[in-house]
Amino acid sequence: MDGQRFETPLGPIELLGRDTGRPIQVVITGAFASSNTLELNQDRFPELDVWRTHLPGNHCPPLVATSVGVFAAAISQALRQRLAGRTAQVIGLSVGALVAMALDADLVDRLLLVEPPLRPDRAWPLTQLLDAMPAGGEDFVWQVFGLAPDRREPREYTGLLDRLSRPAKLVLGGDALLPERDRTGWPSLVDDDSRRVLAAHLLVEVQVLPGAGHHVLKEAWPQFEPIMRAFAAG
Repeated sequence: MDGQRFETPLGPIELLGRDTGRPIQVVITGAFASSNTLELNQDRFPELDVWRTHLPGNHCPPLVATSVGVFAAAISQALRQRLAGRTAQVIGLSVGALVAMALDADLVDRLLLVEPPLRPDRAWPLTQLLDAMPAGGEDFVWQVFGLAPDRREPREYTGLLDRLSRPAKLVLGGDALLPERDRTGWPSLVDDDSRRVLAAHLLVEVQVLPGAGHHVLKEAWPQFEPIMRAFAAG
């Protein structure tokens, strides 16, 4: 696949995908996402130039520091170079949705955000990462989620909503976070308080997919794909 690597003061960012002058869709994948996440979007949307980027350190080099803010700053710098005055529609998945919310607003046309974990301190399934994270993932899990085997520290990202100045479509799983329970796959990681805050935001439209948990693309693809197609069409 075509792509470019951009050097920024915070470290390198890779933007995978062609640039033929068509309107641009940027995909930011989530924590420890597979390398092929939404890689078929270029085939789904031939009328667009689709650029994908993984969170730094996942299938690509790390940055000088690990945080949602640093990720967003570096990706914004890379996009500013490649967009060259244009704007993009942006799809963000999970932590990638948090990063999308923190991008420089003048680079963004509109946002499609899937299951952003705004209050990871309340998202009890995340503790499973302590036993199941990829090798080298400890720094990411601590810095982004505030989780380590011997300590916990609150992280909250609801303040990113104050940065929104572009329309945002929020897609959430309908399988509620609470109560804690056994489930094949994670429930939604967006708690009820966060849902109320999202629903009250004037630039946010929330759509809940019944029965789906956090991994919407896996559990509710037939419902999600038409949402994504409508978003892509503007």
